[in-house]
Amino acid sequence: MTTPSADSPARIRRIYDGQAGLYAPSVVTEAAALLDAYLATAEQHGLDRKAADDEGWLALAAAEAVSQKYRRPKTERTSAELNKLSTALTNALTAEGLEVVPTPVRMGVGVSPVPGGPTWGMAGGLAVALYSDSGWELMLNATRTTSHSICAPVTEASAAEVAQLVHGVLRGDIADPFRRNR
Repeated sequence: MTTPSADSPARIRRIYDGQAGLYAPSVVTEAAALLDAYLATAEQHGLDRKAADDEGWLALAAAEAVSQKYRRPKTERTSAELNKLSTALTNALTAEGLEVVPTPVRMGVGVSPVPGGPTWGMAGGLAVALYSDSGWELMLNATRTTSHSICAPVTEASAAEVAQLVHGVLRGDIADPFRRNR
């Protein structure tokens, strides 16, 4: 993958920040590189880069195409794959200095709130779940909860990116997807 131009990551980030999910830095970089490829193609057809995406449709197309790639796997994961990924996530959360706690969320890993961070009523922090037919999902650590996608590669290595995003939400550094006024 090529390194994106200077403004493409910021444009992609603005699009993702307007959505309720969380987006890993690697996904932003990948979408920015795709945007640059779209703009290069426009130049090859005699269009100025700015004019080619004056309305922002190419940026939106790049952001959507890349994020869609991480929402559902091509084939369902096995229980052994899910177990390895859950273990990698637990290790990554612990490496971030977070406390892993029990959760009622099926197939989830619970994470305790951090001092000074946001709270969610009676919910005991957050939970991250991964199912055979989905990408990473962020939820409140509660019996009844909504789910928000975490767009990140579903690999053992990317569990660290997911843990960093969760830590950011727990600290209040990343916009809370559970708040209506993000």
